[in-house]
Amino acid sequence: MNKEVIQYENGLRVIVDTIAGLKSVSSGIWVGVGSAKETPQINGLSHFAEHMFFKGTDKLSPFEVADSFESLGASVNAFTGKSSTCYYVKSIDENFDKCFETLTHIFFDSTFLPEELDKERNVILEEINMVEDAPDEICFDLIAKALYGESSLGQTILGPPKNIKRFKQADVKRFVNQFYCASNCVISFAGAITVEEADKLVKKFVLDKICTTVSNEKEPSKIAIKRTHLERIKDFEQSNIVISFDSLPFNHPKSAVQNVLNVIAGGGMSSRLFQTIREQMGLAYSVYSGASNHMNNGTFNVVLNISPENTDKALNATASEIKKLASGTITQAELDRAKIQLKSALIFGRENVSSVMIANGKLLLMSDEVYDIDKRIKEINAVTVANANDFAKQIFVNDNICSAYVGREYKADFKGFKI
Repeated sequence: MNKEVIQYENGLRVIVDTIAGLKSVSSGIWVGVGSAKETPQINGLSHFAEHMFFKGTDKLSPFEVADSFESLGASVNAFTGKSSTCYYVKSIDENFDKCFETLTHIFFDSTFLPEELDKERNVILEEINMVEDAPDEICFDLIAKALYGESSLGQTILGPPKNIKRFKQADVKRFVNQFYCASNCVISFAGAITVEEADKLVKKFVLDKICTTVSNEKEPSKIAIKRTHLERIKDFEQSNIVISFDSLPFNHPKSAVQNVLNVIAGGGMSSRLFQTIREQMGLAYSVYSGASNHMNNGTFNVVLNISPENTDKALNATASEIKKLASGTITQAELDRAKIQLKSALIFGRENVSSVMIANGKLLLMSDEVYDIDKRIKEINAVTVANANDFAKQIFVNDNICSAYVGREYKADFKGFKI
């Protein structure tokens, strides 16, 4: 594993993953803040601030920010989640130093001018409006509310329009000064770059500029899940359903077992849910499962995209398949197939520098751990049929169920959903 972590005295951590034979580099600056660390009064500010870092600096206009990357053939972007925000650029190896210099320039020298703030305010309000036309997005927001209620994990990443309308330049600057500090940041490099090159870049463009204040805000501790159903009746052509079970937090020791169960349950075209609900019964265009993991909380989710008239049949079929999983029916053949799929995904991901940068940066930021693909493969190989069946029995219990529905009127009993 050609990977190294640099720990600087100010608390900043840098992880460098040198991948031989590649001609590209992905560089990401990770900040340990997202909607899960926001109070209701500033909900949406992590995402708002992320947008504003591309709206001009003391030297570059918004157009010049974009052009400075694209003129070098680079791809630049950012994203905000519940737990973190990431600013990243991918470029060919001959330009990675120039691209990283510009990335750090917008990170430290953005001006957040009021006129640009007002423009981006309207953009984000339009983004919120777009969600109203996306039943899947509404459904994921609803299930978070059903699971976590009024806690910060129940908040949306975009925030409510009333907050977006009142954020000012001072709010953004105060927020950045609070959270964008050395001890709350990780820089992740992957691809055609050495540790020595990365260290030189960080010392030149980062160390003297990054603030050394300490952010003490934490995500919510473990939240007790109470059975809840939320819904939004709206005239969409298709309906969306999410059924969630209380499960593992981020980077839990049993994550490999959960990943194996996920592949078997609904992680692909050969999974039980897909084969039964879509292929055999024709009740859904899309049906899949997946885990959502936060620092101290996590869920195992089943997601369906269906016609409203199929809601009752789809719910019954889902309950039936989950009940079978909870009754200890996972076979060795299913386990072996799931393992090879998971290991293949890990190895394929290693061929994408952006995927490597993200995996390394997120794990170091959230768990102070170095991502080790060999360790992950060993953990997958160690999962047994008994492990998988025991885990399914543990999480698939009726007291753990929360659900969300978005779509037209339907005939089904979510509150009576049982496995």
